[in-house]
Parts: sequence; structure tokens; C-alpha cells
Amino acid sequence: MAKFESEDIFERLNEALNAFTPEERSELVKQVGGTFEFQIKKDKSADAPVKVWHAEVKSQGVINAGAAPGNPDVTLFCTDEDMVALATGELSGARAFISDRIGLRGPMMMAMKLDVIFRSLGLGPVKGSEDDLSYDGFESSFLILQIAEYLKVLSEEERKAEVAKVKGIFLFNVKKDKQTAVWMMDMKNGIGQMKKGKIEGLKPDITLELPDKVFVDMFMGKLNGQKAFMSGKIKVKGQIMLALKLDNMMKETQDKIGFFKSKL
Repeated sequence: MAKFESEDIFERLNEALNAFTPEERSELVKQVGGTFEFQIKKDKSADAPVKVWHAEVKSQGVINAGAAPGNPDVTLFCTDEDMVALATGELSGARAFISDRIGLRGPMMMAMKLDVIFRSLGLGPVKGSEDDLSYDGFESSFLILQIAEYLKVLSEEERKAEVAKVKGIFLFNVKKDKQTAVWMMDMKNGIGQMKKGKIEGLKPDITLELPDKVFVDMFMGKLNGQKAFMSGKIKVKGQIMLALKLDNMMKETQDKIGFFKSKL
């Protein structure tokens, strides 16, 4: 069988993981809490050979060749080339899932935690780059990343249409363990954009302050946004009607790309 380029990636991940202290390995398991299986095809041809790897980051924190023990939480199907691009940060997980370059069986919310594994082991997207929207330990980072990537795969005309529908600038202050993650989404100017932190020169039309878990639960459909607001779980400052537009936008986006759901 021809050599898979992704073999080098998994070997590098293993070397980095083996250098972890028990405490570091335990922290990685705590952050991820899942088992992943990778079904990697050499190329896109129908009869291309397949190599299987797994990462058990649920209790032990190990990466090995072969099928995952038991039932994996997430199974990914991709080509060797896309696996390398995903691990090195050339291809973001959100964009890969949205554009169907990677097949997925299992919850997308768990699949997005691959970035945590890659970053922790010295691979993945460059931290601090323009495309880096994540905050360590915040699950809502994965939600924000998918929204941003979804905007990127829309055509310019489609993005302008979304901006025309929403017409608002949103500031998200998301709380967890006495820390705050800040994102700003401009759906008022140009073709729209999502940024980590505030966008220079822009004032929010609406500011939403809410816990990390509430943000995730709300857009997974586990929590009604209006009830969360009425019960005080979400604090809103500014044009409250924009919160309804945001809710509608998120529902439409979920319907189109299936947030947090299996794509197979």
C-alpha cells in the first residue's frame, strides 16, 4: 500500500502526546471528552485504499492506528490530502464540514473539538491569526467558528442579502468560570463579518451577555431564547428586536448546514 501523508501527522501527534505530563494529558481529556475514528482514503477514487486511525481522548488520551475501541463518538471520512490540511490548519474543520470535504458521523459539536487536540499537540490553526476565533475552554467558540465559516462559503450576493435582512451589529460577551469571551458580528455593513474581540470603529446595536452553556444550548435547540431572556439567563442591552432577528438567522443557518448534527 502506498504511503499516506497523514501517517506523518499521526506520528507527530503521538510524539507530542507522549511528551505530555500526566497532568497535561488529563487536562486534554477534560477539554475534549470524546473518541474519534478517522477513515482516510488515499484519494477520491472509488477503489482507493483506506487507512484507519483513532484518537481516544475520553479517558486515557491515546492516538493509535486501527479502529476505535467500542463505538466512537465521532467518525470522520476524508482523503489523505484533506486530513493533512485539516491537522495543519490549512483547512478549518468548520469549512471542511460545511463544504462536504469531510464526511461526519456523530455530533458536529464534538467534531469541532478536533481543533483542541491539534492545537494542544502543536498543530492546527495558528493561534492569534485573523481566522482564530476561539477561546480556550469555551464551547461557544465552535458555534462562532461555524457561523463565520458559513458566511465565508456564501456568495457575495448571498452575504449581502443576509446583511440586508438583519441590519445590525452584535456584541457577544460570553461568560465562563469568571472569564469572558468577546465576539462582534457585523451584519449591517458590506458583506458581514465575525471577529474575535471588538471591531475597531464600530458600535454594537445590541449587546448580549450570557453564559457559555446557555449560548450553546440555545442554538442547539435545547433552550428557547425568549425564555432564557425572560428568566434572566441572557442580558440584553440595545435594540432588543435585533435579538429576534439573530434568533431567526441562527435557525435558518442551522437548517442549511445542520449545526451539531451528523452529516451522514
